[in-house]
Amino acid sequence: MQQYRRITAFLVAWLLASGTALAETRIGVLYPESAPALLQLYQAIINGMSKAGEVQVQGRAVSERTSPEEVIAWAQERRNQVTVALGDIPPALTERLAADAPLIYGASALNDNARPGVSLAASPAQMFDRLRQIKPEVERIFVLYRPQSSGWLIAAARTAARQQGLELAAIACEDAQQAGAAFTRVLQQARPGTDAIWLTLDPVVPLNQLLPVLLRESWDKHLVLISNNPVDVAKGALFALYPDYPAMGRQLAERAKRQAVRPTLSGPEASEHLRGAFNTRTASHLGIVPSERVLRGFDRTFPEEQR
Repeated sequence: MQQYRRITAFLVAWLLASGTALAETRIGVLYPESAPALLQLYQAIINGMSKAGEVQVQGRAVSERTSPEEVIAWAQERRNQVTVALGDIPPALTERLAADAPLIYGASALNDNARPGVSLAASPAQMFDRLRQIKPEVERIFVLYRPQSSGWLIAAARTAARQQGLELAAIACEDAQQAGAAFTRVLQQARPGTDAIWLTLDPVVPLNQLLPVLLRESWDKHLVLISNNPVDVAKGALFALYPDYPAMGRQLAERAKRQAVRPTLSGPEASEHLRGAFNTRTASHLGIVPSERVLRGFDRTFPEEQR
């Protein structure tokens, strides 16, 4: 019996020690030196990561003056098990780090089907669920994308659309010229009241050129325009879902822990913890009268009230 107790005590101690080791997944976070607003965003993500539990997180700002050797020395001194690159980090820095430990990405659109991390793109399932709540008459959603960039997002969107009983008209484009021509066709065939256009973060769509046209045409034709960017809502899109940055940090930390166990895990995932923006003027124009419950689901409404 005494020997059994000793063995049991040993096993308990071993499990506790193992738990402590597992609780110490060390994550190094790189982010670019930036303007104060962007630095605040990166810090919100890092703070969120720190609150995920079972992680030790340390951030480091980098600039064009930072050498790969400096970053490698920092990662080795920290004994990082995973590195998270936020925003636009030079490949010269990330490629060297990826040779030593898993590397994932965040705070960017992740327009690469193989790049591991958490994208700024909102969960298609949540986008479509919110659309159903606001405009249940919608039957079809148009979206333009570049397969090499957003194939992963469109695959998730197809599943979400099926589950919501929606038709997803996903149109593949290889460049801005094709995207412009495709949107011309979409606007010609779209059905008022039952069709929606979804604007993603795929750079194949040059929104700085096309957004004014899309806003004007969708207004005139009574088409629903939804987005991943609240700025588009301020300009006239019906609604947008976009990341809650501290919560995105927690999602990144969970992905980092999985990546530490499975270094070959590839591909992006959409942001699951979201904030929302809603344009009441556009809703009124489309004949939408949102309930108080629906409005409470949005963090910002446009046009903003003048104080």
